[in-house]
Parts: sequence; C-alpha cells; structure tokens
Amino acid sequence: MAPRKQLTRLKAPYLKRILLEPARVADWEKYPWHLPIFREREFQLEFTTPITIIVGENGTGKSTLLEAIGALAGYDEAGGGKGYRPVDHTAAIDKSGAALADTLRGRKRAFTDAAD
Repeated sequence: MAPRKQLTRLKAPYLKRILLEPARVADWEKYPWHLPIFREREFQLEFTTPITIIVGENGTGKSTLLEAIGALAGYDEAGGGKGYRPVDHTAAIDKSGAALADTLRGRKRAFTDAAD
C-alpha cells in the first residue's frame, strides 16, 4: 500500500483553541448553554497534544461539543467530510451542535506556527 500523501506541513494539533463568546449566546437557559461547563458563562478548550479525549457522563454535551467543533471547522454537523453532499437538517429534532458552533470561535495553527 502506498503511503498517504501528507495534506499539510502543520504539526498536530491543527486547532489550537476554541472559546465561547458569551455575547453571542441568546438564551443561557436553553440547551446546550445551560450545561454545567458553561455555568460560569465562559468556556475555553485548548488543544496542546495531537490527541484529545473528551470524557463525561451521558447527557453532558460531549457529542454536541464535537458536532460544534466540526461545524466550526466547516464540516456538516451530522458527519462526513468536506466536499460531501450536505444533508438537509431543517427537520432535525436536535441541531444544538450547529447552534453551539455559532457561539464559538476557534484559533487554528498558522503556517508560521509549524515549527512549534
């Protein structure tokens, strides 16, 4: 099998940080912003290693956070890669991942950071 072509010269992690912008939250009582991780109305997650493990009890928002990170990065919140045919989510019961993404901001590793 031929080796995979490297798509970037950047070292992992490619996403350095995500943070919640409190001013962009319309209603702190609605899911997912009422979760304990947002209780202080601030949230920041830094990625310092190539692999990050998110652990928590059922219903704490792990999947919602992952969906939001995917949506923030430009992927469909239901999964799949960039370039896949987007899925119509207008009838979906839960679209909280995309809603959360609208209140997050991310900082990606820049090419100038490649030597880190």
